[in-house]
Amino acid sequence: MTKLLEFNGRPFDLKPLTSRSSFRVFSSILFGEAFLTSDNCQKITDAADQFIVNVGFAIDFAPWLRYLPNFRKNISDLVQSQKDMFIGIEKGIESSQSAECETTFVRRFIEIEGPNYNQQDLLYIIRDMCIASGDTVSITLQWAMMELANHPEIQLRFQKEIDDVVPRDRLTSLDDKPRLPYTEAVILEVMRRHTLTPLFVPHGTLKEAEVLGCYIPKGCLVIITKFNYNQYYGYRKESNCGPRTT
Repeated sequence: MTKLLEFNGRPFDLKPLTSRSSFRVFSSILFGEAFLTSDNCQKITDAADQFIVNVGFAIDFAPWLRYLPNFRKNISDLVQSQKDMFIGIEKGIESSQSAECETTFVRRFIEIEGPNYNQQDLLYIIRDMCIASGDTVSITLQWAMMELANHPEIQLRFQKEIDDVVPRDRLTSLDDKPRLPYTEAVILEVMRRHTLTPLFVPHGTLKEAEVLGCYIPKGCLVIITKFNYNQYYGYRKESNCGPRTT
């Protein structure tokens, strides 16, 4: 809020603010509050930003593109940013294991999995959380702000419910959820209107499957897109076509 007020009504880009803010929240959960002030926290943030910038799905559709100079550079930058992220994450794991550190996601993971935990699993789980916090969560916040700014009557009702339920001396928590039905409805409506990356990320089929009459073999690349059920089955009925491999 302090940063927002500094613009004094001038236009500005929300992304850097929401990205850094959401990452700091996730970072404190993953590694603890003390880690936020370290250089390694900033390194993870910068590396995650670079990773997101260089991610693209064009090569999934046309693998030959990886031989072109621009795409080769993107792949190289992607690999390097992931390495930099892992270096910072390993420092965060070390920080989380110190005796004076508070309870964190890393400490609980190791407690549950035991001393012989799979470090690679932990690295990739944390990597995905860092990327999601700086991108998916950040973009969701931006859409929420845009929707609330364009619907002031909803914004007022949304704020009033929080003010009525949550004391001013603390933030909201999951314990407040049963008494905040309108707040939950606003959050769900934002996510309904603006579905983000997770439904577009390519997936691989682990076994044979059949979806809406279409046979999908094991080991296929599958990308989910918007689907008109009635239009599809109307076409199927008219053309009398059978199931097809997708």
